[in-house]
Amino acid sequence: MPPNRNCPCVDRLRWCSQAVANLLHMAHTMKVLVAFMLSAVCVEATVLSSPQAPQSDPNAYTAIVDRLKAGDRTVDFTELRMAFTHTPDYHGMMMAAYQPLWRTLNARDFENAIRVADDVLKRNYAEPNAHMVAARAHRELGHAELAEFHQFVADGLLRSLTSKGDGKTAESAYQAIDVSEEYALFRSMNVTVKSQSVVGPPASGRPIVDRVVVVDGLTKEERTMFFSVDDPSTIQRSAR
Repeated sequence: MPPNRNCPCVDRLRWCSQAVANLLHMAHTMKVLVAFMLSAVCVEATVLSSPQAPQSDPNAYTAIVDRLKAGDRTVDFTELRMAFTHTPDYHGMMMAAYQPLWRTLNARDFENAIRVADDVLKRNYAEPNAHMVAARAHRELGHAELAEFHQFVADGLLRSLTSKGDGKTAESAYQAIDVSEEYALFRSMNVTVKSQSVVGPPASGRPIVDRVVVVDGLTKEERTMFFSVDDPSTIQRSAR
């Protein structure tokens, strides 16, 4: 016997079925909405908690140098070195000043050595060789305070150079901003360069890594040291 479509029970059953369907649809919609909201919250939290890339301040270098000259001994020398790389005077190849600096000092022309060092420091106050030469020349001339100041800066710059990595492998290379820093470190260690080469061909966006074999001035023992320049885009060198 066919059901009576006019029966109130049928209408009530149909209404209940539709209500259940609506509730299920609402539940699914709420689930999607909640998931979306949670996702949005997670994304926002990630953005807020992620470290932001530091913006280079063109005036940062000058500000740090001014603090140092004013006697501030709390200066971060790594910040000084990195700030210099954002100045127009940074070219990634500062070895042109290396020979004149040490040549005048080795000739015991201390007055001229100070003039050469001061000229270099006007362009690059993060040049350790210039501070090393200035310290020695001032000491020889009896300028104890100036000698101590330049030695303090030179030591700080070299500590910064060796503060990251151990220089024993290409992967743990010291982080240099210029090859002249490498030679300043060699002088401070009393070692001489036997050979120098580039680990792999230079490529944009990849650090240049120098492999340097040095000889100890006292023991005559050889050791290999590695130096990495993080921004090779400004350096024009080919693998040797």
